[in-house]
Amino acid sequence: MDEPSRATRSLGARRVSDSPVIELIATDPRAARVVLGLFAVQLLMSIRFFFKYADARPGVLYGLFVVAALGACGVVLNVRRLLVFFTRPWVFVMGLTSLFLLVLFAYPRADALKEVGRGSDQDDCVRTLVGNVFALKEPYGFGYFGDPCSTGPTEFFVYFPVQVFSQYFIVVPVLSVLLGYWVLDQVTDRPTAIFLSLSQFASWLFLELSAVGSDLIVIGWLFAAATVASRRGMRNGNKALLVAGGVAYCLFAGSRVPLILVGLGSMWVLLIVYRARALRVVLPATVGMATLYLGSYAVAPSSFRPWHLVAKSGRIIRYLGGDNPVPLLVLLAAAGAILVISMRRGDIETFLDRQYFAANLALVVLPMAAVAAWDLSRHDFNLAAWEGLGYLFLCVPSLLVLVSHRLQSATDRQRQPISELS
Repeated sequence: MDEPSRATRSLGARRVSDSPVIELIATDPRAARVVLGLFAVQLLMSIRFFFKYADARPGVLYGLFVVAALGACGVVLNVRRLLVFFTRPWVFVMGLTSLFLLVLFAYPRADALKEVGRGSDQDDCVRTLVGNVFALKEPYGFGYFGDPCSTGPTEFFVYFPVQVFSQYFIVVPVLSVLLGYWVLDQVTDRPTAIFLSLSQFASWLFLELSAVGSDLIVIGWLFAAATVASRRGMRNGNKALLVAGGVAYCLFAGSRVPLILVGLGSMWVLLIVYRARALRVVLPATVGMATLYLGSYAVAPSSFRPWHLVAKSGRIIRYLGGDNPVPLLVLLAAAGAILVISMRRGDIETFLDRQYFAANLALVVLPMAAVAAWDLSRHDFNLAAWEGLGYLFLCVPSLLVLVSHRLQSATDRQRQPISELS
């Protein structure tokens, strides 16, 4: 099943400890291993933090951190009271409050590093975009490192409050987690949505991105929101969710030029599974995205900075192809042709319907992994300078959605005989 049953939701609404999914995690070793693996992935993404900020033996400190954190996670999964504790709404509120206070303290200091040529310029590029739009100027500019700002036009709609509230970046991480909670709540019961939302806090990459005002967290959750809202809207006939899915696709694909391909690929999967009905999401999202890109290009074609990511993508492709992109391009073209031909067969539709969230995860993992690998190699495998690692966080929200869906489906299968008797 794609969504929790009424029985599951009613149980979760009465008492958190009655969550069937949490009960499954507490009693089924296979479910517990899945959750432990989820934590492991997020902990492994913390590697840059230690090599960037630890003065001595960063590898040892990182290894100790991973082992200790995994051990703590194992204890939580094996002690039911602890597991239930991390599903309480008030614990979630405390977590959000702690995140807000952390960013409130850290963001001004991280932002001040630009005075010495360090830190991240993603927030400054967003400020430039929003300020220029309000001032009716050319929308795009350069970051303080001198690089062209790669933020797409839809970033304006996510960050326009920064024009009147300069510290808006401090609340964006909290808003992103709340968006993620809403997404997960569409897939599983509320206690599990709380638990999986809090799992992000175990990643130092998540905390670092939050502290520097990165937009990658909200972009990742926009993609997850697009896939979940569109699918659930199709299944339930919920027009509000269909609109939400289309808007999320537009905002996601409009945030970076290369993400257009990821968004179109995801909508293609939606078309294969739901055919003509999916056009209610795909057409508005595509038209909106194209209008915003073409409109912002028409305003200032000579300074359309997002185009530079196209050239960067070309360099990544050449790197993956060993300076000969032809084999890679042929492989991609062949994969596309196979996909088109397979649309005429019912098995591909059934397969993608069952593996919908896994397919969408693959769509975002493959290009982001390529970007991360390329960035690491161009920095001579210097982990402290591995800025491209941040792009891997775009995959985390989709991974959380996939895990929550698998856990919910396993729970529903166990409860199916009881539902039929009812």
